[in-house]
Amino acid sequence: MRVAKILGAVTASLLFASTVTAAPATAGPTITIDADSVRESIDYLKAQYKVSEREALRRLQLQKDATALAATLKKDAPAEYGGMWLDQEAGGKLVVAMTRPAAAQRQIAALPDRANVNVRTVKNSLATLQATHDRIAQQVGAGAESVYLPAVSQTENRVVVWERAWLKQPGAPAQAQELSALNADPTVVSARTLKQPTPYSSVDPIDWGFCHPLYCTNYGPMRGGLRLDIRRDNQTTGGCTAAFNLRTTGGLYPGVPWVLTAGHCVVGKQNLVPTEHNHQVILDQHGIEKNAYPYDYAAVRYVDQATANQWLENQTNRNTVLKYCRNGGLDSNGDTPCGPQATSQNQEITSVTPLEEILPNAIVCGSGSGSSTVNYPDSYDSGAGAGYLVGTRCGRVLSIDVGINTDICARNGDSGSPLFSQVTKAGLGILNGSQQSRSGACQLGELNNYSPLSTILEDLSARQASGGSVFNVITTPNG
Repeated sequence: MRVAKILGAVTASLLFASTVTAAPATAGPTITIDADSVRESIDYLKAQYKVSEREALRRLQLQKDATALAATLKKDAPAEYGGMWLDQEAGGKLVVAMTRPAAAQRQIAALPDRANVNVRTVKNSLATLQATHDRIAQQVGAGAESVYLPAVSQTENRVVVWERAWLKQPGAPAQAQELSALNADPTVVSARTLKQPTPYSSVDPIDWGFCHPLYCTNYGPMRGGLRLDIRRDNQTTGGCTAAFNLRTTGGLYPGVPWVLTAGHCVVGKQNLVPTEHNHQVILDQHGIEKNAYPYDYAAVRYVDQATANQWLENQTNRNTVLKYCRNGGLDSNGDTPCGPQATSQNQEITSVTPLEEILPNAIVCGSGSGSSTVNYPDSYDSGAGAGYLVGTRCGRVLSIDVGINTDICARNGDSGSPLFSQVTKAGLGILNGSQQSRSGACQLGELNNYSPLSTILEDLSARQASGGSVFNVITTPNG
């Protein structure tokens, strides 16, 4: 077995030593984040961990500072730095993995909240793990069509090779045979099966006077969180959600704008009916598509230049995601402090965080448009179930594998919706689906999977390599 031979060649070992806590700070941490700009993230921390608003802000500030610390350690101590993650259960600590803890002493000492930073000794540096990852990826031909996808697990200090069993060809060896054949050191490289998420698509409205996820006609620009109504081949209409605005540079598509959503929303669709929002024709029926989680995306162009001008080019705030708040209702907290009932705001997106730099246990948010005609009788029913309301929800990153696993609540019709950080204003991913079968109001124990934005952009650009176009998320107001 080729994969077994590849993994068998990896012989390094892993050793976790005892956790070392950094020296206490002499003063309390400095908070520079505006509380109103991260309100939904604060609410999640307060509800989930029963902490005060000040403590929630401290945790979010540490999450923000961790981004800069990671960049510094990669530069100053590449041979020793092993990654980092947040530990919300242990009181909102930042755990920094180092092969030699002293190599991070100066950088951690400069943090305002250094008392809440723990250093954990590990065997392998992040650079070593990444080199192992790259070697395996090259030899198994990792990519959108590959059965095997390696990923670095910072929390485990190892490389995990994930098997997408649903992509196996008929007659291929059984999964048990493949896994039992692996003879790699399990403390460095392990093989696991990736569960395929169940997609969250479903496959004359009221004008509310402002941008609502379902009714934003003439209130541009196009942005993440808006409903995309897609005609099925059986002539019914199902819903997905816009993720981010893209623009290509160079090559065959210089300066062309695109809208990003989930690939499973349009892959396989045969009819030629364009995609609508609120009964207005907006996007082509197809674009550049793929449906092989975590490569689940569709970059779709506007139906014509006039529509592109109306929804994007004649607008500012092109780098935004719709943040829609709900006070009260079956699926929201009656005390949600997001302003008047059902208001909309723009969440600015100024960067993209690569998958390998997303912190486990970081607080993140998503904005979806899944709905039911019980709650929204003037819109297409996306199959979300009665009691599930459109809008923004926050949660945490449960884990990172080849995708992003979160506890953010989502339902049918939210497919393609954006995952982002209010703390760093970064785009992270787009919703693929879940490991559950749920309908209606949110429940405890939500588990939903997002395709990484960095993976999507890399694959989109690679597919257009012959044409020379590069895909990027719009990250400036006039981009």
